[in-house]
Amino acid sequence: MADTRNPGTIMGEKVIAARIQLAREHLDRLRAILKEPGRWISVWFLAYALLGAVSSGLLPILLPLMIVTLTHHLSWVAYVMGGFNLGLLTSPLWGGVADSKHLHRPIFFGGFLVLLMALAAMPFLPGILTWSGLSLLAGAGTSAVATMASLFIVEFDPQNEWEPRLGWLQTFNGGGQVGGLLLAGIFVSNFKVGLICAALALIPAIWLGAKGLPTAARHHGWAAEVGDRMRRDLDWRFLANFGRPELLGGGLLRFSHHLSLHGARRLGDVLHTRFGRFLLSWFAVAFGVAAFFAYFPVAMQKAYSVAPALTSSVYAMTAAVALVLYSMGGQLSGRFGAGRVYRWSLMLRFLGFGLLLLVFFLPIPRTLIALAGFVLIIIAWPLQSISGTTLTARLTPFSQGEAMGLFNASGAVATVMGTFLAGPLVHLIGYPSLSALALVGILLGWLMGHGLQASDAAPVRPDDLLAQKAQS
Repeated sequence: MADTRNPGTIMGEKVIAARIQLAREHLDRLRAILKEPGRWISVWFLAYALLGAVSSGLLPILLPLMIVTLTHHLSWVAYVMGGFNLGLLTSPLWGGVADSKHLHRPIFFGGFLVLLMALAAMPFLPGILTWSGLSLLAGAGTSAVATMASLFIVEFDPQNEWEPRLGWLQTFNGGGQVGGLLLAGIFVSNFKVGLICAALALIPAIWLGAKGLPTAARHHGWAAEVGDRMRRDLDWRFLANFGRPELLGGGLLRFSHHLSLHGARRLGDVLHTRFGRFLLSWFAVAFGVAAFFAYFPVAMQKAYSVAPALTSSVYAMTAAVALVLYSMGGQLSGRFGAGRVYRWSLMLRFLGFGLLLLVFFLPIPRTLIALAGFVLIIIAWPLQSISGTTLTARLTPFSQGEAMGLFNASGAVATVMGTFLAGPLVHLIGYPSLSALALVGILLGWLMGHGLQASDAAPVRPDDLLAQKAQS
């Protein structure tokens, strides 16, 4: 029977049907996107988020403020925070013990317990030696948890799932940091309660870990060292796209996941190369900014009249934005080259620290200028992080595993050294020394970073390594 309806009506119904079908396709696509993270996320990632909230959110704000308020000794901040950063350098120890003794779960839970007890004891046991020792234990506990978290993924998941799982693990840590910074703004008026609450927050982290972690680790021979396999097989440029906002000490915690000092024996072989200049540049920048990040909540309050609650809130919002800037950094590196993006990021940081120093010499409103500089410093980190990771992969003259070990070690050691130096500087010169040291380090890094954009700089390939070994 012929359709006797108006042709316009028929056409309208077809348009409506097409739109409904298109809407269904968009909805199905949205559902697929929302389900995608579920493939890579495990319940125990929430425990790692709580670690980020405590070690990268609450501690960097509350601990320096508590030390200065209770003791009025500015130099003590550097030594206590330096103890924490020094504890983070124990990552290779935990990785080696876990690989040889298969104590992954005990080390993971033991790290949480050590961190919990150190935080709970700090408000009741004042003193420079006591605080420094407890801070060292807190850093070691944090490092143990961070190292085991990465190893749990590599030990139990297929290799083709490492990058997305580790990327989401890092993103959970970054999200936890944002939450911790927001909570720090609430506890700045009562440090004791804040640190006790931080310790209590680790109890559900232990429960979440017990609920979701694998029960036993696979056996690996001595020749198949897990850390080396990770650094050799991971696609670091892909992994750098995941969110890792600026952390305590200029980003030291992110190094603890894959820190290796084994590549240090190759340092002499690369100092004359572009990769060697990049390592020196990275070292100079990390060394320069470490002092500021040890003191920033105190400096923002005392030198720039920014309330600690406002500092933590601005830091939290900026870190949240930084979580989505990594893809932009990757796109810029692909379009303009990682060398240019690296130097652009240093220029942004130089401008930020320049604003922090400028207010000491000009009659301008300190609070707004300081906040603007602080935001620039934090927001530049995604560009610096992803471009630095890409440069490591492109410039290395030998294996990417050894190159990543050198890259991570250079940033970590520089951060520890710069943090301890902050104490004498602040004591002798005052708060302007923090931004001045950062400017010197960034300028040196920028100058040494010139010429890294080279057309013949490309990632080393496995067949090239085999050829080099055959010739030797």
